[in-house]
Amino acid sequence: MTPPVRWFLSLIGNLIALTAAFGLLARYVPPQVFWPPAIIALLLPGLLVLTAIYALFALSRRHWPGAMLPIAVILFSIPVLDQLFAWPGGDERDGAVGPTVTFVTGNQRLFRSYDGKDVDHNRVADAFRSFNPDVALLQEVRPAKNRMNYISSIQAAERLDQRHQKEGTLVATYAGSVQPVTSSFTEPNEYNGYIVTDVETALGTVRVINAHLESNQISGLADNIQEDGSYSNRLETFGHMLTGYGRTSRLRAQQAEDIRTAVETSPYPVVLGGDFNDVPSSYTYNQILSPRLKDAWVARGRGLGTTFTGPLPGLRIDYFLVDTSLSVVSIERLSPNWSDHRPLRMVISR
Repeated sequence: MTPPVRWFLSLIGNLIALTAAFGLLARYVPPQVFWPPAIIALLLPGLLVLTAIYALFALSRRHWPGAMLPIAVILFSIPVLDQLFAWPGGDERDGAVGPTVTFVTGNQRLFRSYDGKDVDHNRVADAFRSFNPDVALLQEVRPAKNRMNYISSIQAAERLDQRHQKEGTLVATYAGSVQPVTSSFTEPNEYNGYIVTDVETALGTVRVINAHLESNQISGLADNIQEDGSYSNRLETFGHMLTGYGRTSRLRAQQAEDIRTAVETSPYPVVLGGDFNDVPSSYTYNQILSPRLKDAWVARGRGLGTTFTGPLPGLRIDYFLVDTSLSVVSIERLSPNWSDHRPLRMVISR
């Protein structure tokens, strides 16, 4: 390999490693202080893979100076690797002991199919029967005042007789017995936020927090970038995407702090689920993940666990975070059906 080629590869490899290091800052730096790392965090799994590949390449060529930064970045990433690339250990893999409770969470995208038409009610009812949950945490579902609200279709599943949904909002928790506790939504449209519900289960009372954190609204912008003809229009749209992501990441950080307080003050075991609109390497995720909670996908899932199938695929933005007093028996991703989010189905026990 000629010196110019080696120099060029070293430059590219170290630039990738430096970008990955910048993305790793997202989990530590509040977006209110500095938000650009939050954008890079979206690409972090791929950046770390490329960094590791270049580090191995440099070591195989005995190019020690070129390998130093990539190796340092990989070492710095160790605390977040199990969140990005889940590989469960043996502590929760012996199956359930005693009663179990099944939870499902999913962003339903207003029950509209990809062609913009309302999904058939029977299809929704069949899907929820197949999910067979004891508790369902749903986001982007129509309120009761909407004529096409799908409430009866959801309640066609067993054990989902009762519903907690603040009037006019799009977040709802279904179970056999619900006791509303509180709710918090972003004004003025109250589209994003969370609800807190005490649910009676076979494991006793569980405090369920159903979250749909501030939407990035960058999926539509990503579609516009592809559709905009001129370079200047695409560049302008991309600029709007970046500034919008900065604004929404700050709002999610505040919501995360509020949810963390709700978790830490709960008198009952907590199950937190929903659409966080942020990745595991984000400040939002790490702020919510208090010492009282564990990530169910990290505990029992395998691999990236991506849940978003839209214009920016490959993202894990839907979660179950579970009280450490509870055991995760299993967790799986379900078919996306009509939504651009894959639902999660989780079974827990004591």
